[in-house]
Amino acid sequence: AIGATPPPLLGKDRDGNAVDLNALRGKVVIVTFWASWCGYCLKELPELNSLQAQSGDQWLKIIAVNVKDDTADYRAMMKQMRDYTLVMTRDRDGEIAESYGVKGYPNLWMIDPQGRVASHHVGYGEGSLASTIDEIKRLLHAELARQQAAKTG
Repeated sequence: AIGATPPPLLGKDRDGNAVDLNALRGKVVIVTFWASWCGYCLKELPELNSLQAQSGDQWLKIIAVNVKDDTADYRAMMKQMRDYTLVMTRDRDGEIAESYGVKGYPNLWMIDPQGRVASHHVGYGEGSLASTIDEIKRLLHAELARQQAAKTG
């Protein structure tokens, strides 16, 4: 739900390190759940990767969680996406996706810098990235304003 604290554990990255939302406080975090058979996911992932590459990771972290792909499909996708800068994790049995209530793909969650759900989107459209970028900007501006108020207050 919007405003709720989502489940923090998102699997392990390519290096075997646990990916924990609690360690990413202070950043806008995008979590997208995807599968290799999902055509819209395969359109969304390069867009999100481009966004991560352009913005760096000081204020934004994008995490792509692969759900239930078999090992051969997963390895093939990781080979295709080896140059991606976003964090890739794997939800082999679907438990992480289930904890988020994922029913359709792609399934994108935006987490604010305080670690709360700011928005949730299912599916992908040509205008999706533009609206996602607008949301990220709003969250970052709100966070910067909050930090300024804390410094001067």
